[in-house]
Amino acid sequence: MYVHKRTNWEFFAVLKGRCAAVQSPHEQPVFHSHRLWVFPPETAHGWTGPGEAACRVAIFHFSSVPHLLERIVKAKGRLEVTLTPAHIRMIMHLANELAPHYERMTEKSLLVFERAVLELSLLMLEAVPSDRTESKSEFAFRKVESGVTWYMEHMAQQPKLDEVARAIHVSPRHLRRLFREVRSENPQNVFTRLRLQRAMDLLAHTEYKMETIARECGFASNSDFSRVFKRYRGINPDAWRKDATRLKACEFGRAAITDRQVT
Repeated sequence: MYVHKRTNWEFFAVLKGRCAAVQSPHEQPVFHSHRLWVFPPETAHGWTGPGEAACRVAIFHFSSVPHLLERIVKAKGRLEVTLTPAHIRMIMHLANELAPHYERMTEKSLLVFERAVLELSLLMLEAVPSDRTESKSEFAFRKVESGVTWYMEHMAQQPKLDEVARAIHVSPRHLRRLFREVRSENPQNVFTRLRLQRAMDLLAHTEYKMETIARECGFASNSDFSRVFKRYRGINPDAWRKDATRLKACEFGRAAITDRQVT
């Protein structure tokens, strides 16, 4: 599986046999069994095997991961953990659970995908020690994550910043300060990115009309959705959907278990 960049977060698990992650065609591979890797978007990588037999792998792609995992992986370049038999059973269950939702999206599918990425993220973070030297307080982190979660649950209602702040019991000014402290950006940027991520999920995996997607993602109108999407992605939603369908570039929640020769 040749070295190239993926557009999404990739979780790659070796469930049986041996495989190696490589980030250049000339890298000397180190083969592992019972291993899980995660790579951030736009990171060139590929996979190779010793050629002795097929290996069983599970592959997951998501457009986003929890902020804690994102921060750690981007600092390290990639993250990998050894899988226990219980981990392997869990990963196989997740892949089998996601498969029908990828084939046919329902109103529950995004929740199933979100649960899967949380399960995989928690598994990856088991091997990461808590960093007590962080300057960000636990209180600030908890409030910011609560605000993000609340916003995602109420996105279609187009909540204002003061509504988010009221829901987590802080003032709008305090919420802005907490976002700068924890995420080094203002909350509106974070909320816009969340809306666009959900829009890309719906564009890639449903046949919803643009008006429906705009409404579900908290945009005031289809024209507002198109304007914001093009500003951030450099392409209009219709064209992006055609590319995503043709290239399968956005595979949020896609999972596959396969026995294959990895060379």
